[in-house]
Order: sequence, then structure tokens, then C-alpha cells
Amino acid sequence: KPCLTARIAGVCMAFSLSGPLLAAPPAVAPPSTKPPATKPTPSPVPKPDPLAKAEAELKQAPGVAEARSLEAQAENLRQSHLQAMVRLLGAQAESALSHHDFRAAEQAASDAIVLQPDQPILRRERARIRAAAGDFQDAIADLGVAVQGDAGDVVAWQMLADIEAQRHDYRAAVAALDQALTLDPHLQGGAALRRKLVLLRDGQPA
Repeated sequence: KPCLTARIAGVCMAFSLSGPLLAAPPAVAPPSTKPPATKPTPSPVPKPDPLAKAEAELKQAPGVAEARSLEAQAENLRQSHLQAMVRLLGAQAESALSHHDFRAAEQAASDAIVLQPDQPILRRERARIRAAAGDFQDAIADLGVAVQGDAGDVVAWQMLADIEAQRHDYRAAVAALDQALTLDPHLQGGAALRRKLVLLRDGQPA
């Protein structure tokens, strides 16, 4: 191999022109940036909604007795979230209504809604008071909010059908009653009432 010779301080040194002066350092793999494998966290299992379960069973109830029991169960579940003060106001409203003091009854019902505006059943109860006082328009407005927040409330749909019938809007009454019958096919008196409303609507059976 060709060499270049240099004399430095009396020492003869030969440099190879064909290879590197120093050996290349061994290759080092870069540190891994991949995070360590972890086990996936299992998603929490949602708790079953007792009210939704009761409503689903009500649609499939095999008979009248089972339907009445499930209706009562659903109603109890709707009331189970009401605060103590809201229950007290409800009792005051009921007492005032029994004495035909519609103004006091509606005020108590409105105060209850202020305390728990997220409970659709309170709108339904104020609608009942307003309907008893002959204020059908505001009663329907309350029921609209009630069924929007709790579409499975059979009582609210039945009440809406009754109020619409009193207003002689039989088309709306039949539509509301159909919703109630969908939720509870064994609704007491529902089938007979529907035939009557249909006759009033268009003079023909459904």
C-alpha cells in the first residue's frame, strides 16, 4: 500500500492513504421511543336505568294486572328523585287544589319547578292544576315540556289527550292517546276512548 513517510522528532511514521486513520466506533441503536405496552382499561359498565326497564316491560306486559303494577312502579321511580322541600310544595299544591284555590296551587307547583327544573313530573303536575283551572293553553305548554323530558310518561300523554279533547282538537287528542297506548297497550279505558275520539274526529272508526 502506498505510504507517506514523515519524520517528526526523529521518528519515522507511516500513514496509510488507503484506509481510515481511526476505526469507526461500533453502531449504537437509538433508544426506543415506543411506550411500554399497557393493558387497556376496561370501559365501565353502565348501570341499568330502572325507569327505562319498567317502561320497556310495560310495553310488553302480558295482562292488565301486570301493566298496572308496572305503571305504579314507574310512577314511584319518577317521584323518587324529588327533594323533601319539593314534596312539601307538592302537598301544599294538592291541598290548595282540593279547596279550588287554583292560584295558590299553581304558585306552589311553580316554586317546586324552580327548585328542581330537571324533573319533568313537576311540569306534569302543574299542567294538571292549570287544566283544572281551565287554563288549557298553559297546561299543554307544560305537558309539551314534560313529554320532551320524559317521553315514556304514560300519564302525561293521557292527560294531554284529555285536554286536547276538551279543546275539541280531536286530531291532537287521538295522536296523544296513540302515544299513551304505545307505551301501555293495556291502558285502562284506552281502546274505548280512542274509538270515541276517532268518531269525533272524522266520524269513522280507525
